[in-house]
Amino acid sequence: MDRKPIIAITAEDITDAYGDVYYMAKEIGDAVRRAGGVPVGAAVFGCVADYAEMADALILTGAQHVHPFRYGQTVGSFEAVMEISTSKDDFDFAILDAFLKAGKPVLGINRGCHVINAALGGTLLRAIPPKIYVDGAFVDANAADYSEVDGSYSLYTHGYGYQSIAIEHDSLLAKYLGETAVVNTFHHQACDKLGEGLRVTARAEDGVIEAFAHESRPIVGVQWDPEHTTEGYERDDAVYRMFIDMVTGRTE
Repeated sequence: MDRKPIIAITAEDITDAYGDVYYMAKEIGDAVRRAGGVPVGAAVFGCVADYAEMADALILTGAQHVHPFRYGQTVGSFEAVMEISTSKDDFDFAILDAFLKAGKPVLGINRGCHVINAALGGTLLRAIPPKIYVDGAFVDANAADYSEVDGSYSLYTHGYGYQSIAIEHDSLLAKYLGETAVVNTFHHQACDKLGEGLRVTARAEDGVIEAFAHESRPIVGVQWDPEHTTEGYERDDAVYRMFIDMVTGRTE
């Protein structure tokens, strides 16, 4: 490729003080630029085929939860319904399908990896149970424990903070991050059964899937937000460099 790759980044359709707007995370666009790509927001449903033709690759970003019917389950509560956007689902699944049919690389960030997994026939763990590390092992924490000690070192959750992950030594991700890494964490859902062709490339200490890659197609997903600095975690462009290298063929 004799030019910088164009990377379509999914945006959200939201309503704010200015009315209905499309919102794309600036941090992700900046990370793509630093990694050598040209970020372009993608949000218009009627243009998914055009995005797939114009752009060299796709990044699916975070947002509301994926609707459970997308992976063969039902909504269990009113609160769950409030955390779902069917219009966001419609757009993300449509643009993913367009890029998959075009054979172009796809990166899923946070919710984005859930979209990929569901689209390929996988399922999601809808509520990761909090764990407490006791005598060298993780055990389930009950609701009382959770409310009392959340945020302390004795409780292990994925809702906010940072954590250590173990990365498969033979994965592309390991070439960029090493076999262990510290990442941020903002999720209480995760991939459960992986979709067709996907394999685990990283797990958290409690066994939760933190990254995957497709066995034969240019598809990768990570559960954390590598572009976002939090307490205990400095932003790291390595995942975006990896993806841009995938797009340009420099990883081969």
